Amino acid sequence: MTMSKPIWQPVIPADQIPMNIYRAHINQKYHQNLTSSHALHQWSVTHPQDFWLDLHQYTGIVPPLPPTVTRAYDAHLPIDQIPKFFDGAVVNYAENVFHDKVLSRTALVGIRENQSLAGEVWTWARLREVVRQLRSAMLRSGVCPGDRVGAIISTSVWSVALFLAAASIGAIWTSIAPDIGVEGCVSRLDQVHPRILFADSASTFKGKSHSNIAKVQRIASRLTSSPEVFLIPMGENSTTTTTTTTTNTTVSESAFPSLETFLSRSLPSDALHFARLPYSHPLYILYTSGTTGPPKCLVHSHSVILQHKKVSQLHNSLSAEDIVFQYSSTSWVLWNIMVGHLAVGAQLVLYDGSPLWPSPTAMLKILAYHRVTYWGVSPRYLQQLEMAIASGGGPQKVELLEGVDLSALKMVQTGGAHLAADQYRWFYRVFPSRVHLTSVTGGTDLVTSWVGTDPAGPLYPGEIQLPMLGQDVDVAHPVTGESVRESGQQGEFVCRAPFPSMPVFFWGDTRDMVKYKEAYFGMFPGCWAQRDWASYNPVTRGWVIHGRSDGVLNPQGIRFGSSDIYSIVEAHPFNEVISTTVCVGRRIGSDETVFLFVVMQKPHQLTDGLVQRLKATIKEGLSSRHVPQYIVEVPEVPMTVNGKKIETLVKQIVSTGKVPETVSNTVENPGCLSYFQQFYSMERSSRL
Repeated sequence: MTMSKPIWQPVIPADQIPMNIYRAHINQKYHQNLTSSHALHQWSVTHPQDFWLDLHQYTGIVPPLPPTVTRAYDAHLPIDQIPKFFDGAVVNYAENVFHDKVLSRTALVGIRENQSLAGEVWTWARLREVVRQLRSAMLRSGVCPGDRVGAIISTSVWSVALFLAAASIGAIWTSIAPDIGVEGCVSRLDQVHPRILFADSASTFKGKSHSNIAKVQRIASRLTSSPEVFLIPMGENSTTTTTTTTTNTTVSESAFPSLETFLSRSLPSDALHFARLPYSHPLYILYTSGTTGPPKCLVHSHSVILQHKKVSQLHNSLSAEDIVFQYSSTSWVLWNIMVGHLAVGAQLVLYDGSPLWPSPTAMLKILAYHRVTYWGVSPRYLQQLEMAIASGGGPQKVELLEGVDLSALKMVQTGGAHLAADQYRWFYRVFPSRVHLTSVTGGTDLVTSWVGTDPAGPLYPGEIQLPMLGQDVDVAHPVTGESVRESGQQGEFVCRAPFPSMPVFFWGDTRDMVKYKEAYFGMFPGCWAQRDWASYNPVTRGWVIHGRSDGVLNPQGIRFGSSDIYSIVEAHPFNEVISTTVCVGRRIGSDETVFLFVVMQKPHQLTDGLVQRLKATIKEGLSSRHVPQYIVEVPEVPMTVNGKKIETLVKQIVSTGKVPETVSNTVENPGCLSYFQQFYSMERSSRL
């Protein structure tokens, strides 16, 4: 492998970068001579007990560990035994969020589509008082530690407050975005039996508002736990019966009682108290996508606070001076990670609406208005932004767009999909060169990142910079499980040592955790593998996630990930006419044929000439064996409500000729699936 040129380098003095300050702390305390973030990471995984114990103290987790806790976890237990962290100590996630905050400063700004950019502003004092009231009302409603508190709720100030109130008690939070359908909500909530369910009374998306009340009624009628349901009033479609003081809108008491009714149960005498609990006590339940079966219910514990403070403080360099705008729904793990940034005092800008309405450039106005320093988006959004600027024939510098001032912006972080090398190059043609563009990979399984940001090191196009401190990640041979990382070969992405944010269990699993162990440890004993296909560049020390290993393409004996194809066909110049693509293999017996399905931008069409240019560019950039046998135009490809392509469904359909009998409600456009059945019988054609 050859050394490419960094596309970004740190612009602030090295001794002011929090990662470097922490490295200097480790060097002094443990008599080390670590000279880079990579060396610091290597020390953290070879000295895990020292690292996790020190990180706990360094990040200021409260309360401090008692003298009796002298190890982070039992090192004699392998990772597949799910060892407990800080056994014998206590913590509360919400207490650490509120600890040592300046009450007069802004904590949250809630913005809704079609409303003022100024939004609804909550100071830390306001947030603390609302959480106190919610906690009191929950207690007066009989909520106890371990009870589930559910919400069908948008990304809003109330979503954060309700979560923190539940966490303060030791209740278990679980949230679902309002755009998930009835079946999707029931299939999740009916597994975990919430005691109380909160729901937005209405939703707005892409300029259209609609009532959620009838939908909530259908959901509530099917839940076996028969939870109390309270409506959070919003939108113009709510029936006017009782005016609330929580917003400027009204809600129908005839359907369900309102949030104001719930808050009336609180008592002024109930102080905001935080139940200090074992680190393994459940905090929230997250769900897998359910695109290939019933969603799994992943239970995460209060110990994730240490991971979130580590990421915020060291990897993202966040502090009380920062303003964070992370676009996410409450069904996506990025919402949970975003809330964690509050623990270092950062202000959150919460947006409820479409990131693409009325155009992708609309979100830039939020950045400018609130002087956002950290912006979290998806690679798909950046692709749409690139297309919008190109199609508009407008200025190639975002700073020149009318009313946009990005002078406060320091970091743009992407997640949820591979960020192609060409997207890095486009970004720095458009955004200020000082801004740190970074990509991360992680997910619902660990409520943080595996590999992510190094604020102190160089950035190379198409690569993720640094494994997160303490995460002992590797690239394993798909058969033997042995490390192939330093060879640069592609292989299974694995983690070889325990970490604090492992799920404590799957809700509804057997006592011996069969489903849990099959999900993560079924491939290699004593090694976590969640079927991602990855590689490591030993020259730049960067990482690439090529796609799902169960979706790895294998024509003519060469294995590669779909992201290798996307990095070419969704890059310049093809992204001027192509909207999106999905690349899958049709496997029948031992034979695999690769399909590239293409969605064109209107009014363009997929011509024979464009097909040949795509094939030639793939051949030149990768090899002739990477060239898909079929490149076919389709009206659309299946996407999740979070904007992710669903390769597994397309692969299943073209390989069997059948659409699954049950399709998850997380699929945004299930109607397109039947279109792919025709490709099951498509005959072979010659390759280039």
